[in-house]
Amino acid sequence: MDREPPNAVTEPDSTATATAESVDEASATGSACIRARGVGKRYTTRSGEVEALTDVDLTIQDQEFFCLLGPSGCGKSTFLRILSGLVSEYTGEIEISAARADGGSVTNMVFQEHGIFPWKTVLDNVAFGLKMDGVGKQQRYERARAYLEKVDLAEFADAYPHQLSGGMKQRVAIARAFTNDPEILLMDEPFGVLDAQTKRNLQTELLSLWSETKKTVVYVTHDIEEAITLGDRLAVMTARPGGVKAVLDIDLPRPRTRGAIPTDEFTTLRERVWELLSDEVQQSVER
Repeated sequence: MDREPPNAVTEPDSTATATAESVDEASATGSACIRARGVGKRYTTRSGEVEALTDVDLTIQDQEFFCLLGPSGCGKSTFLRILSGLVSEYTGEIEISAARADGGSVTNMVFQEHGIFPWKTVLDNVAFGLKMDGVGKQQRYERARAYLEKVDLAEFADAYPHQLSGGMKQRVAIARAFTNDPEILLMDEPFGVLDAQTKRNLQTELLSLWSETKKTVVYVTHDIEEAITLGDRLAVMTARPGGVKAVLDIDLPRPRTRGAIPTDEFTTLRERVWELLSDEVQQSVER
């Protein structure tokens, strides 16, 4: 039976657990922010039904930076859209324990294509969500300018998107997401199309913002090194239909600036993740 959209806040069930190859022991500690139980999703196409997700069980902690890693087409983005409420028909259960006192949106999503309005200035783009929430002009612009400062775009407040580089546009999208002050930030491969140098710089800026605000982040990527650099934990997903193959702790010190991450530990973890992922990538290629 299809469930209601996950936008409604529900109290977590203390008996819930996340199942994977490695037991999700972290779910037993801290305060769970998101719980998924047996989540599945089918799409109807002209050629028949496509099963995108099957029996996804995950527990994501409050203030955790959690990465979803898997081969192309495994349902990572679909799961993120279910969490956001953009996909409302699915099987299984989603519980989100976060809430905002002001009644604003609990989740905010950042897409790969940045999704900013070309006819609005950078400042108006960043302030847009607050405007939709009914926040007054002075207050929303003050908050928007503060986050533009944090992502080094203060001098471009009056510019338009066509005047910005790809990396700068993504900075606008990230600033807008944090300005909206969601409890949960959902990020769908936001740096996937950027060059390596820009990507690395934005990863550093994102981690700085996350460290300052301690939002719960669910971050979709296909890049093993990115997942290890950013995450507290990562889930390796199977080839379509996507399920959770394993959940791994990323026990590396923070801040994870380049050169500060222990090389041997990073390499060992990367090889472990690739061992889990390689068969799934091969299966996705063979479909």
